[in-house]
Amino acid sequence: MLEIVKHIELKGTEARKVSNAITSVIKEFSKRAEVKKLEKLEIYVTKNPVKISKKILSNIRLKRHGEIREWITENAPSFTYWTEGSTPIIMLNANEKKFRKMDYDGIRGLFAHELMHLLNKLDGIEDRLEEEMDKTGNNVIRLLEKHKEKEPFTRERLLVSFIRITTTTVLLIKDILANSRAMSFGFDEELYENYKSTLSDVKNFKYTENSIITALKQDRKHVLDDSYLAYLGLNMPWITFKMFRIKWYKYLQELARIEVPDIVKKNSNNVLKEMLKLRSGHDEKQIAKILKVSQDSYYNIVEYFCKKLM
Repeated sequence: MLEIVKHIELKGTEARKVSNAITSVIKEFSKRAEVKKLEKLEIYVTKNPVKISKKILSNIRLKRHGEIREWITENAPSFTYWTEGSTPIIMLNANEKKFRKMDYDGIRGLFAHELMHLLNKLDGIEDRLEEEMDKTGNNVIRLLEKHKEKEPFTRERLLVSFIRITTTTVLLIKDILANSRAMSFGFDEELYENYKSTLSDVKNFKYTENSIITALKQDRKHVLDDSYLAYLGLNMPWITFKMFRIKWYKYLQELARIEVPDIVKKNSNNVLKEMLKLRSGHDEKQIAKILKVSQDSYYNIVEYFCKKLM
């Protein structure tokens, strides 16, 4: 029998409601062969996600200079962690709006999504994605070789950006595959409530062409990277709904319409179009194409702003 260890920092009725939401999802999957592989699962529901994520990841050696660890501990999103021989861990950030409002279905959707990440890890799907990422180096080298340096876009700093872009694109592919698996098990309504809550306040995101140019002149290159990744990340949720032809994708798409320059939107949409063609974590050809298009699209944006800085 699966042993569930819950660390819920909430109290009283709120703690019971969150615990019930988690238990109900686990029960619906308890008869699945994948869940039967698990002997123990630790779940953290915390209002101090930075502290807990650092505790979980502090002794873990990650590839690519620890950028995933840094991203998690700085942004503290909900996430799943597991390596062979260790107890799987799911951390849920209780500061999210769905917890503040005690949105039962939204919480169920978030936990179902993270549980699907775990099942994909157990099946080796997410490891294969990491392997595909490692194969993209030749395309990055090609882009760097043809690049004409213009501050702040030196080749060295551009390489750092390519690592970030590629790593984040892989994370988004993982999310799409987790959502696809959750929907195949009938969790589409819960996922919708989760993402509706997450996207409800994103209209505050705003990146204008002038503000990006100003930032670049101040050596804040990350602002351009942020605009590209924010647009991709906020539009990822509706992808799986459209794949499954569930009409809710239109509302999520509307919520995700943040202001970015046309050049960012155009190139980001090229990546989203390729993501819509993904049907399986085993489709290495399409995964490789998504990663290449993401790198190429980002470089198109860099070239555009390099010209603007001349």
